[in-house]
Amino acid sequence: MFPKLTLLQWLVVLLGLFFYGFTVFAVTRDYYLRHPPRSAAAEQAAQQTEQPDMARLGEQMRAALAGEDGASAAAAASDDPAVLARQADRLFRAQRFAAAVPLYRRLLALTPDDVDTQNDLGLALHYAGDSAAGLKVLAAGAAAAPQAQRIHLSLGFVALQAGQTARAREALTQARDLAPDSEVGAEAERLLGVLAARDGG
Repeated sequence: MFPKLTLLQWLVVLLGLFFYGFTVFAVTRDYYLRHPPRSAAAEQAAQQTEQPDMARLGEQMRAALAGEDGASAAAAASDDPAVLARQADRLFRAQRFAAAVPLYRRLLALTPDDVDTQNDLGLALHYAGDSAAGLKVLAAGAAAAPQAQRIHLSLGFVALQAGQTARAREALTQARDLAPDSEVGAEAERLLGVLAARDGG
């Protein structure tokens, strides 16, 4: 049963309904003026415009990845030590150690007496998860070049990481004693301190 309202109350209710309807109409009209509906043909055309952009982006990403891998493959087949070293170092800096290993191996085959390449190969093998092979390469390089300070540091570092404390101490001491005031010597001294603290603990 409807409530009994006075004429004034009915007028207030009707005016409220009128203003509510007008507000909904105004808001809806404003929305469609700002966002006009597109026909099915226009919607399809917009999708066709976006799809080539996405396809082009995908092609660019694939090309970038292929370019990096292609450069690695080209370098691995190269006989130019500079090309090999440049690409191997780029991969090493990008922390793609497993990808850098074959390039360093190829470079070492071309320049077997290059102690820097032995150093880099040993570290790449270690960071790629093959510390035993890395230690073997570093030990051979350190034996062949006893005055090469950096490879003794690398050998000591990897041996320390592998838990071979005696070998680490020997290599780090050699690295420090070759040039105590150099950056490499200072790093060797720091690692010897780490080793001493570990032994003390």
